[in-house]
Amino acid sequence: MKHVVWITLIIGLVVVNVAAELVFYFGDVYIAMFYRIVLVTGITVIAAVFAGAILLVRVLEEEKPLSGHVNDTLGADKKKG
Repeated sequence: MKHVVWITLIIGLVVVNVAAELVFYFGDVYIAMFYRIVLVTGITVIAAVFAGAILLVRVLEEEKPLSGHVNDTLGADKKKG
């Protein structure tokens, strides 16, 4: 997951700065560095959330079902006696 976050951070830095420069070149609107940093941070956090969710789903898919034996459980279906 570390690699996903670092790769996303680098890609976010490049994409946001290129987009800001293009907006300045074609539209004469300067986007302040504070807003660029906020955009990069937001993109990185969102990517980290999605990467974490994908990892959790992968782990859940690898889980094995319970054996199904009654004596393995602690619930109300366990025989007394």
